[in-house]
Amino acid sequence: MKTAISIILLIIIAGILLLISSYNTEIVQLNYLLAVQSMPLSMVLAIFLFTGFALSTIAWGYYLLKLRFNLQQRNWKINKLNQEIELLRLQLKDK
Repeated sequence: MKTAISIILLIIIAGILLLISSYNTEIVQLNYLLAVQSMPLSMVLAIFLFTGFALSTIAWGYYLLKLRFNLQQRNWKINKLNQEIELLRLQLKDK
């Protein structure tokens, strides 16, 4: 719930910032490796904002998936060791 509220708050802030930056209609040139393109500064800011957000979301998602996979492997190993301990306890009780 806390994460959802923070994401919603960040989206609202990004929207407000984009609205404020839309008043800046100065034309800038972007020099790519293959081309040069002229566009309004507000458009450039919006593109880089959403590109950065998308890349950071992908990186964070990859990190979380890796952590979840490691946790699942360790839980599987713990369960396996607990079963082995129970079998050893049963063998001790039988003797």
